Amino acid sequence: AVVTLDPATTIPVSSTVRTVAGRGARISAHTNSAGVIEVKGTIGARAGERSYQLVVEDPTAFSAGAFRKALQARGIAIDGSTTFAATPASAVKLTGLESPSIGQMLDVMNGESINHYAELLFRDAGRKAAPNSVGSVESASSLLQQFMTAKVGAAPGAVFAADGSGLSVLDHITPRALVQLLSYANHAPWSEAFHSSLPVAGQSELLRHRMRATPAQGNLHAKTGTTNSVISLGGYVTAKDGEMLAFAFIYNGVDRWNAKSTIDAMGATL
Repeated sequence: AVVTLDPATTIPVSSTVRTVAGRGARISAHTNSAGVIEVKGTIGARAGERSYQLVVEDPTAFSAGAFRKALQARGIAIDGSTTFAATPASAVKLTGLESPSIGQMLDVMNGESINHYAELLFRDAGRKAAPNSVGSVESASSLLQQFMTAKVGAAPGAVFAADGSGLSVLDHITPRALVQLLSYANHAPWSEAFHSSLPVAGQSELLRHRMRATPAQGNLHAKTGTTNSVISLGGYVTAKDGEMLAFAFIYNGVDRWNAKSTIDAMGATL
């Protein structure tokens, strides 16, 4: 069987996939400690082409390799190997690609709860706090601790981030600290962009089917959080008297269905 990467890149691939009779396919892929993508399994002779998604262990090497392959595919000869270092002062910029704004990325990240965006933005935020200017969970977590205590006013240790996506079982935050953060965000220079990025109850993204036909519909806007043992919701709602309220509901346990309906009822009550 033939195994290729899309887009083509310079990351090595080792395949032991065999072709067998039939239409089925049983294929697994992972990146080993040497950086080689190992693909194993079988695929039926009548299965046709199959595609699978694989988490990239080294995005920098993957992107540089894909760029190199793309240039070569267009007949551009490249000398030497690919190295990662600071841009030489003598380098000449040929072209560039503008990044989306933070606000645009925030819209996508919060709207559809894209963990990959959250992880990368978290690490990127920690670059300036790192002595080697390399973004990492450790540098970002340290910066977050300083921000939460010095700027937000949260108690020391009220929040700990073992990753940027919130998926680690080591992550923890108190509801009070989360409300303090939401209060700070409401008065920050970036408040408008943050508010507009949050899904709206009964109307948009991950809240479009929740709290419909209640006072929360079109009013409450918040970010969801869900794992196998946690369900949460944090954001804002405008009360009947016009006051904006910040709230944070966090449930730890296995009865997530009842917890979710209770959270929705509390949102409508607010």
